[in-house]
Amino acid sequence: MGLRALFNAGGHIINNSNRNSNNNNSNNKNDDDDSGIEYVLEHALYADLSIVKAHKADTEGNLVFRGTAQNSNPDAAMAGRICLAEAEHIVEAGELDPNEIHLPGIYVNHVIPATLNDKPIERLRLYQQTKSTSSNNNNNNKGNAGRERMMRRAAKEFQDGMYVNLGIGIPTMASNYIPEGIEIKLQAENGLLGIGPYPMTSELADADYINAGKETITALPGAATFSSSNSFNMIRGGHIDLTILGGLQCSAQGDLANWIVPGKLVKGMG
Repeated sequence: MGLRALFNAGGHIINNSNRNSNNNNSNNKNDDDDSGIEYVLEHALYADLSIVKAHKADTEGNLVFRGTAQNSNPDAAMAGRICLAEAEHIVEAGELDPNEIHLPGIYVNHVIPATLNDKPIERLRLYQQTKSTSSNNNNNNKGNAGRERMMRRAAKEFQDGMYVNLGIGIPTMASNYIPEGIEIKLQAENGLLGIGPYPMTSELADADYINAGKETITALPGAATFSSSNSFNMIRGGHIDLTILGGLQCSAQGDLANWIVPGKLVKGMG
């Protein structure tokens, strides 16, 4: 972001309170490494307090997360000078199997019981709703015809055995058009590899199993959950074969402009 631009070179206004001050402009952020690849260096902000939510905790501060609710919780806990963990269940030290602990207690300073454990599902998505959408598309619904065409074209990129990350919206729906004989493994960047179909009924929907678009999902046999940082390790390490994203604007050269979905409370478009 911002390489060879004002953000990178420094000089853009960051403080309007005193236009005559030398502190108004940003500093140069140039940096590179031994490979000669240019990067924009942005120094980290250090958190004084981290507040995380866990499924289980013991009196030593060891934490266990459930499903995709692990997401950024371990990373947030490790980043704070002080970490406060709220847990749905608190047990005595030794009751947790060491093999099931996701975050060692060395990172946690205080554990408190969670008193409000209702987990509202923000985007309940059911399997039947997906089939209805496909049916509407097949009935030549003019509003959906263009969307279906994009979904079908995107699905042609799938190859057997691929690990695939799909963005919010049309990219996710492209999985409904996987060609016959092709099997792929879907990854959710909030921490699930092996995404299954949407749940069949609302009773089977689980607030701890959602995708990055906050839609309810299921996990296939052999699926694995992990933290968001491990998710992006998979991406940066080249282990994800294909990513399909939504975009606000895209140039003929493939330059992608993403920020927000206008009028929607969604963190980006994928």
